[in-house]
Amino acid sequence: MSTVRRISAGRVTADFFTGSYRFSASVIVYNRRLVDVLSDPSTDYLDMVDIYISRINNPGDIVATYQSGTLIKEAINFILLASEAEGTSQQRHYAGRQNLPIFLSIPSFEIHGEIQWGTKDWEARKVLAVDSQKFLPVFNTTASNSIFPEVTFQGPIALVNKTQIQVICAGAAG
Repeated sequence: MSTVRRISAGRVTADFFTGSYRFSASVIVYNRRLVDVLSDPSTDYLDMVDIYISRINNPGDIVATYQSGTLIKEAINFILLASEAEGTSQQRHYAGRQNLPIFLSIPSFEIHGEIQWGTKDWEARKVLAVDSQKFLPVFNTTASNSIFPEVTFQGPIALVNKTQIQVICAGAAG
């Protein structure tokens, strides 16, 4: 199943993960990308439609469906996307960056992937505090449930809520 797709102009479908649930739903983004909607300071919520709810320990079992609902942005741990375009801002440029392996610990998940980083030395503070985006794009993502490690999710990009990051490590694991 493709995790994210633009159904019509201004509507994106993705998998949204919290500490306990996965919400497969569509969000109205109008003429913006999802990452830019998430960083919009004028609202703390995402209005969703066509919502399928599953528990993170048993993602194949849909426990409920709803036509519409609202998700609190700060409750999102990460969003798994199938298109890099929705996870990179139209308002930022990524030229001159290299891919750096990364490990993130967030509630209920560990995430392995790559971030795009400039040629200067790695500094986690710059990624977490200086960058204005609230969600960190992680490329070539594998997310594993920390309690049920056999439950994994993969995609070309995930948007990780910076406020949910417990530990961030860069470089190859030793």
